Amino acid sequence: MPYDGLVLAAVRRELEEKLAGSRIQRVQQPEKLTLVLQFRTPGTTYHLLLSAHPQQARVHLTGERLENPLSPPLFCSVCRKHLEGGRVEAFVQPGFERVLMLAVLSRDELGRDSKKLLIAEIMGRHSNLVLVDAETGLILDAVKRYTHAVSRYREVLPGTPYLAPPREKASPLGLSPEMFGELLLELPVHLPVWEALQRRFEGLSPLTAREVVHRSGLDAALTLNYCGEHELFALWEAYARLFAQAGAELFEPTVLLGPGGAAADFAAFRVGHRESRTEGEEMNALVDRVSRARASGERVKGLREGLLGAVSRARKRLEKRLEGCHGAAANGVKAGELRRLGEVLTANLYRLDGNPERAEGVVLEDFHTGRPVEIALDPRLSPAQNAQVYFKRYNKLRKGAERARAELAELEAEAAYLDALETAIALAETPADLDEVREELAGAGYLREKAAARRPKKPAELRPLELVTADGTVVYVGRNNRQNELVTFKLGRPDDLWLHAKNIPGAHVIIRTGGRAVSDAALLEAAAWAAYYSKSRQGRKVPVDYTLRKYVQKPKGARPGFVIYTHEKTVLADPRPVGPAAPGPEGSGGR
Repeated sequence: MPYDGLVLAAVRRELEEKLAGSRIQRVQQPEKLTLVLQFRTPGTTYHLLLSAHPQQARVHLTGERLENPLSPPLFCSVCRKHLEGGRVEAFVQPGFERVLMLAVLSRDELGRDSKKLLIAEIMGRHSNLVLVDAETGLILDAVKRYTHAVSRYREVLPGTPYLAPPREKASPLGLSPEMFGELLLELPVHLPVWEALQRRFEGLSPLTAREVVHRSGLDAALTLNYCGEHELFALWEAYARLFAQAGAELFEPTVLLGPGGAAADFAAFRVGHRESRTEGEEMNALVDRVSRARASGERVKGLREGLLGAVSRARKRLEKRLEGCHGAAANGVKAGELRRLGEVLTANLYRLDGNPERAEGVVLEDFHTGRPVEIALDPRLSPAQNAQVYFKRYNKLRKGAERARAELAELEAEAAYLDALETAIALAETPADLDEVREELAGAGYLREKAAARRPKKPAELRPLELVTADGTVVYVGRNNRQNELVTFKLGRPDDLWLHAKNIPGAHVIIRTGGRAVSDAALLEAAAWAAYYSKSRQGRKVPVDYTLRKYVQKPKGARPGFVIYTHEKTVLADPRPVGPAAPGPEGSGGR
């Protein structure tokens, strides 16, 4: 995330315009390294997010409402004591460093004016939020405390003097072409020019440094050892123009586009070397939008990995049980052999009883096949008792095999259920989608008690997709087992069309017919969505079954999402993604 000094400068300018002179109403710390300040201005309430996250450190206004812990962390309590009710005097950024100081005039315990500084240091894994008494220069507290054992340069502890992070890079302002070139050429000559710019001058992320090289007209892979006077001057011109624009606060918030045109990142100025778009959006709003999408993606990734781990553990346990059941079921063949030997012994008791010597084995004619068969005996037992042993072993293996065959059906159904859960987890697109699957996993006993206890107390709201085909036909798509139950048996009506990818886990899809015939185009469109929300998402020409909803039944005692259906026909469809769909009243889980 290129939250560099230029982005911070654009954010700071907007904060000054909106929040200068306002009062801090509330301080919250929803996450370990995140602080949210609530400001009230005439007619508007703003929320300022300050994060010291190692990968997503940033400062910006936010429209997101994060859930707060039941009891505030210590840093939050200290900030509340010194900042709540205080008036914002200024937002200060030293040069183009990634440091923002929020100056607040508040009252001390005796009611006297007291100036505090809340300092956000946006420095990657070294990011921090520090509260300082501006009059004494002493640290009141920090979201990350550390001693000289961690940093030889400074300590960050309550009661110690605040020492600003070292300014190791040169200021970009007022540099002559000669000084600019000298500073660059002090670095190792094998460095790419963009990396040398980023290392030497403050305010530049790798993205912005590459943009300077692009604007200079030089090759993107150019290294310092190939830079002469012409190249250095071209770099200085592009660099100077960019920072002159920044110095005049003429920012152009720009969104960088990823696959499919989705917002992937942001910059404070137009970016020519990457696919980007400038929409007139404010810098704070753009940073908030992209950061929230990224945070949601990270949360989805983390939740998905956790849930897939739970399914994987359940599958390993199931495989062990399946292995045991297959072995027990295979004993049915061995049981028949034991029965045959017992019957042969029983048929020959008249011959064996007359022999006083009890051997460890005997060869008798098998009346089933007419061939001799060797039968092991226990010499401590009579022939009749040996025959009973064979019959007892036969009955034990037979009953075990019957139980195993019955259990196999259940275990195979569970294996199919785990496949469906795994598919739902893989296809989930939002944290809310995964919360629904999480509840199902916990309810089925696949999550450990500690993990299950973290579920929301209020059940997650079911949100199947409600889509509309090109000809206006309404289609509902369930993306997990619980949504499938809702789509098929609550939203679906007997004369609606029901679709499902053939013989693989996937979405239940309902086409609302209203008693009218469905066009071929609408059917193919819905089939493409059914194929996309299935295990065959990456395939082509996926077989999709469709039938009337009235021919779809759920067997008694079946797991969520499992159905049987008849009167089906099959159509081949290429999986096709859909854009964001706004759930309607029924699609939001309405009954």
